[in-house]
Amino acid sequence: MRKIKQVTVIGAGVMGATIAAHLANVGIKSNLLDIVLPELSPVDQKAGLTRESKAFRDKLAQGGVDKALKARPASFYVPEDAKLIRTGNIEDNLDWIKESDWIVEVIVENLELKKNLFQKIAPYLGPEAILTSNTSGIPIQAMSEVLPPELAERFLGTHFFNPPRYMKLLEIIPGPRTRPEIIRFMAAFCEEVLGKGVVYAKDTPNFIANRIGVFGMMDAVQTMVDMDLTPEEVDRLTGPAIGHPKSATFRTADLVGLDTLGHVAKNVYDGVPEDEKRDAFLVPDVLKAMLNQKLLGDKTGSGFYKKVGKNILSLNLKTMEYGEQKKVQFESLKATKGIEDLGQRFAALYYGQDKAAEFIFRTISASLIYSANRIPEIADDILNVDNAMKWGFAWELGPFEIWDALGLEKSVAKMEAAGYKTPAWVKEMLASGKKTFYRTEKGVKYFYDPISKNYRAEPDQPKIILLPSLKDRQKVVKENPGATLYDMGDGVACLEFHTKMNSIDADLVNMITDSLPLVAENFEGLVIGNHAPNFSVGANIFLVLVYAKEKKWDELGGMVKALQDALMAVKYFDKPVVAAPAGMALGGGCEICLHSARVRAAAETYMGLVEVGVGVLPAGGGCKELLVRNTESLFEVGRGGLYPRQIELKPFVARAFENIALAKVSTSAREAQKMGILRPTDKITINRDHLLADAKKTVLAMSAEGYSPPRPKDDIRVMGREGLAVFNHALYVMNKSGYISEYDRVVAGKVAHVLCGGDVLADTIVSEQYILDLEREAFVSLCGNEKTQARIEHMLTTGKPLRN
Repeated sequence: MRKIKQVTVIGAGVMGATIAAHLANVGIKSNLLDIVLPELSPVDQKAGLTRESKAFRDKLAQGGVDKALKARPASFYVPEDAKLIRTGNIEDNLDWIKESDWIVEVIVENLELKKNLFQKIAPYLGPEAILTSNTSGIPIQAMSEVLPPELAERFLGTHFFNPPRYMKLLEIIPGPRTRPEIIRFMAAFCEEVLGKGVVYAKDTPNFIANRIGVFGMMDAVQTMVDMDLTPEEVDRLTGPAIGHPKSATFRTADLVGLDTLGHVAKNVYDGVPEDEKRDAFLVPDVLKAMLNQKLLGDKTGSGFYKKVGKNILSLNLKTMEYGEQKKVQFESLKATKGIEDLGQRFAALYYGQDKAAEFIFRTISASLIYSANRIPEIADDILNVDNAMKWGFAWELGPFEIWDALGLEKSVAKMEAAGYKTPAWVKEMLASGKKTFYRTEKGVKYFYDPISKNYRAEPDQPKIILLPSLKDRQKVVKENPGATLYDMGDGVACLEFHTKMNSIDADLVNMITDSLPLVAENFEGLVIGNHAPNFSVGANIFLVLVYAKEKKWDELGGMVKALQDALMAVKYFDKPVVAAPAGMALGGGCEICLHSARVRAAAETYMGLVEVGVGVLPAGGGCKELLVRNTESLFEVGRGGLYPRQIELKPFVARAFENIALAKVSTSAREAQKMGILRPTDKITINRDHLLADAKKTVLAMSAEGYSPPRPKDDIRVMGREGLAVFNHALYVMNKSGYISEYDRVVAGKVAHVLCGGDVLADTIVSEQYILDLEREAFVSLCGNEKTQARIEHMLTTGKPLRN
């Protein structure tokens, strides 16, 4: 059975090094190779290196790893993973290729250089090794011409998007002789092992995502000039308002680099003489002027935007000078602020009447029509196009999903009234009575296929469980405004949160409490998970503030007690509860995970107890759980000698204290394990699409093994007042040294009070409920302080912590 155990990456630039980093993230060893530099630099000479020195000969490859280690956002899940990368060069280390199952080329975008490299390495590839190119636009067919016939059958394009760890899209581009089984294997490997969303592209210039995305960016530039708009105005219109990233159009261009954008556009222009919108890929005059002045974006420090101190200035495209950004005010944009549903928000802008709406109408209409005209040129169906744009450009909706949201019939009428030419197949589809590109029947999603002129079911994916599909199939067991309990099948239930940002409120807590008896009676176990960008951002702090302002201390304490009781019931439930977090799992969201029997986390999970940022502490059992997790193993049989008093508790309690008092948040699920928030027995899923299915399998496996809940913790040994004195002294020093404010000291002191067990003697034995009571008391007392209330208000209004 074919497996990929070792990979050789050739080319240690940004993409090559970060591809190697992501391979390391998933536990795959790789060789990172690059050229040997032609001569020693003065720094090399000063270090005593010669041309024969390994440090010099591997300089580019090692430099690539070093840069990946420093990259922000981080390229590695944890820095230790870099040990899986071996660095070398293509003069001394081509033999390493013989050991590799996959060789991926990531050198400069030059056809002749790529051909020369392939000819050089071809003799070293094993008889089953797969060769791929990470090219973003050079024809796969042209590269394959120099390969021996048997190797050409194992050659294809695998186009990663930057940064490889975070960008989900991977475009697979078969060559003219690529064997189908090789395509299937690489698609499965990239999806299941690397966590990618795979789309199948034709061997056309810039494939799918860049072809459509760059068209949209170039069209936006020209439309901005035609309509006399500013970069900041366009970015407000083309960002989150329409489900695109915050970087929108021109901040994205600065990140990519205007020279790179121009190169990609030229590549399309040169390669598509029959494209009806070919001229859109000609570099507009405004971009030419910026290129001439080396205003290339982040790489030169100046592009459409320029950071000066703490201020971000924008470029005046008429004077080519930087100035303060103007406040963006459009009535149609203002009208969308209260609209949560993206499709409705999009439609409100598209059918608006002001200048902003006109810009959206022009650019979106052009993009939708262009996308439709590219089928079947760049992809066989609309599904691959939509997925490419969602996964490669982080759009919430793909082009054809946007068209459905606008109303296909209505939008086509508006386009044609304005002089746009709608693709013939779209008009034919409408004429046949089909009014949407997508439709759902009995939980199965279908998409329109212009080739067969009918709907096709999306490919069956048993590793993906979609909760909306369960709802369509009437698998809802119980629901309220905050959460829904589903029957996932095979005896497993799933509890989904759907409050705003999945914040924890009374409805959500009540559903946790109500779900457990239903699971006990009808299911083998429970998964807690959802499809939202974030698992849960924590408690509803607005409600906390309201209670605090109105001095409703009993109600506030009761709310905390209800959460504590619900999570303790989860912890000691007699059937397995598996939390499936992804995105942010903060505060109460983290506490839900801490109390679950097992966690099946998405690799990109950012966990932490962050309550001190709003002037309180974790009171849903978070302090208690981190204290237990950091100290419980010290007193197991065979650990710590004969007498528990011989064990120094402070370093273990300090670890819990630092996580809470510094509001540490993991940058990955792997780091959450390193921090002690996740246990070594908790599992990680690389492809988030597979998370709920993996969590379900975990429940079934635990049930099959005869799961029994943990024993109640009534023997927690605490440091008491002696330990508290140590922490309070450290906080005093930090405050006097200017590292923390006086109120930071107060809040952190409350955390230390709980973790040390309060005002008791050292080595006192306490119960979980005792620690929970301390948590609740500390939480309510902090809420009574005006400075905590100010911190909560500031977070609600600005989204940022206040250091008062």
